[in-house]
Amino acid sequence: MAVVLRYVDKCGIVKERFVGLVHVSETTSAHLKSSIDALFAELNLSLKQVRGQGYDGASNMRAKRREMIRDINLKEMSKALGCGQLQTGIGLNQEQSVQRPGDTRWSSHYKSLKSIVDMFSTIMKVLEIMEKDKDWKIIDQASNLRESFQSFDSIFYLHLMLTILGITNTLCLALQRKNQDIVNAINCVRATRCQLDELRREKWEKLIDDVYEFCEKNDIAKLKMEDEYIDPQKRRHKSGITNKHYYQVDCFNDIIDWVLQELDSCFNETSSQLLVCSASFSPRDLFCDFNVDKLLSLAKLYPHDFDSGNLRDLSNELGLYIFDVRNDDRFSNIQTIAELSQKMVETRKHDRYPLVYRLLKLVLVLPVATAIVERIFSGMKIVKTNLRNRIGDQFMSDCLICYVEKEEMMKVTNESVIRRFMKMQECRFDDN
Repeated sequence: MAVVLRYVDKCGIVKERFVGLVHVSETTSAHLKSSIDALFAELNLSLKQVRGQGYDGASNMRAKRREMIRDINLKEMSKALGCGQLQTGIGLNQEQSVQRPGDTRWSSHYKSLKSIVDMFSTIMKVLEIMEKDKDWKIIDQASNLRESFQSFDSIFYLHLMLTILGITNTLCLALQRKNQDIVNAINCVRATRCQLDELRREKWEKLIDDVYEFCEKNDIAKLKMEDEYIDPQKRRHKSGITNKHYYQVDCFNDIIDWVLQELDSCFNETSSQLLVCSASFSPRDLFCDFNVDKLLSLAKLYPHDFDSGNLRDLSNELGLYIFDVRNDDRFSNIQTIAELSQKMVETRKHDRYPLVYRLLKLVLVLPVATAIVERIFSGMKIVKTNLRNRIGDQFMSDCLICYVEKEEMMKVTNESVIRRFMKMQECRFDDN
């Protein structure tokens, strides 16, 4: 488990720093918490100081027959270019491969489905070649995959999930940004929900048309929506419903409803209120979104940081603060809350309005970005090579910190390293 801290430094700059790698035998929340607590104890930190937590999962997957896919796809592309089916030009017809999905890269699932749709015929030919392999396990696997891929069910779900993930992909990318704009994030959540609602109400016909078109292009048997639905597991049993009812009501509507429920769960009333109130700090257009009541409501969510006395003082400070910054030209061109924090430190207003700045720092540490976590897991492949396959957890953690936090490592001089090693030798001599 990679542990990253997000904090506001003395200059008001939001930073994310990788502090260590922890080996975990379980991924339950209780075990993760105890592992983080143990690491914090080593670093003389406390979980009581933490105001936001985010847990990101990771998985390893292996690619199969990648070179074969590339070779066949290149032949198909050359044939299409010769027949005039593809246009030529700069940036067109690049080499393609099936995108590898990963839990730490949300948008990778969308890219995986896109590549499957774009390279469907190529994938089928690769599976046909694999069916001629000498290994019966590979033959059996390839045969089952090809049969599954060429079913109407697979094509329907492929297009359905591609459509849904296409809508949610922008939100996923926005939430993964290192410097998140809370105002735009809230608007993006609302827009995503509206698009999913519209998909459920009005886009069924378009989806089924796309599925039929894809089936015709790849010689896959289509199902008539008016026919009775036959359950593949119970073929002799009469379902009593049509294909349209099953695919539209039981699949299309149910999956979209489930996604909407997940979206509402992630951005429930409390978390949405938290983000909406945080957006009141936005400095855009001369702090037009500023709202004292919302910021006080936000402060009430942190009773350990703002007691009843602090809340009264904060109310007074907010009135003075907004009048001050709106009449200060140095704050006129600021666009983000992160820039606001830095400007407050530069102008020493963080000392003049300490409670306002305390609340601002809480807002800044709330968004949890996964980009740095992804870079850490990518860095593992470079640090832990075949020659270092028996590297210990602590040594790997130290190596990753040096690899990921290059800017901080540049501040460490050779002289300081030499002095540290000399002190270590002195301690050993003293022990002897």
